[in-house]
Amino acid sequence: MITTITASSITKYLACQRAYYYRYEMGLMPVETGEALSFGKAFHVAMEARNKGMTCEEALIEGMFHVAGNEQASANLSGLVYGYFSRYKDDQPIKINSEINFTHKIGKNGFRAAGVIDGLAQNSAGEFILVEYKTTSQSVDPSSDYWSRLRSNLQVNMYVDACREHGIEVSKVIYDVTKKPSIRPRQEETLEDFALRLREDCASRSDFYFARRQVSVLSDDIERFRTLRREICYQVAANRNRQKRAATKASPWLCCNQQMTCTCCEFKAFCLHGVEARESEIPTGFYVGERNPELK
Repeated sequence: MITTITASSITKYLACQRAYYYRYEMGLMPVETGEALSFGKAFHVAMEARNKGMTCEEALIEGMFHVAGNEQASANLSGLVYGYFSRYKDDQPIKINSEINFTHKIGKNGFRAAGVIDGLAQNSAGEFILVEYKTTSQSVDPSSDYWSRLRSNLQVNMYVDACREHGIEVSKVIYDVTKKPSIRPRQEETLEDFALRLREDCASRSDFYFARRQVSVLSDDIERFRTLRREICYQVAANRNRQKRAATKASPWLCCNQQMTCTCCEFKAFCLHGVEARESEIPTGFYVGERNPELK
């Protein structure tokens, strides 16, 4: 049995083994996609369009497809995309190869790494650079600990590791971060007027919304990531073996039950009530789908 390990699955496992089991062992998926995931995808698509030379209006249209039907998210996207184009109007878009699929073996234990690299660029000196577009609700102020955590970002470390596996030595990572709006529509304010007000707020407080930082890639960080990933593979294999003797298949997969984890978990609707999902008993609002939809 070949098991695909992605940055998303590693993050899920570290947050809660039970959530990992439901998502990546069972393939359990909520019928409705999370708003934060849709918005991040929409903004990322708009940035890709910008790098291809599209205008702000064209890039916004590309991104809007991913938040169709969500008027508030559409207004947020409109304000931020216009704000981004205004903030970096004097910067030439970086020539980037986007959406690069990769896969490679992890040792000899039946696991393989896979993912989709957001962007890979090459500067005038011939150095390869990863370009990561991020949207966040956290502060992007230079003193924010958001930047400190990015050094150990699992997704980026996995991308760098994949590049090295394929003979590409990545030396730096450019983090292009956009803060999601904290302002909200006023009473009786239309969403069109709100989007315009957000654009104006982005223009007057550009450093509050947009930040870029270049970080050098350290070999020690990549080695630590490889060790972490290898240990998770061992634990996943061990939990599968325990399933053969456990009362239920979910039993070996430990449940976190912590507020910071459960608040954002897609399975909290039934898991917090002590209900265990089974292949024969799929909870309402869920279905069994693909194990790794993030690869598409």
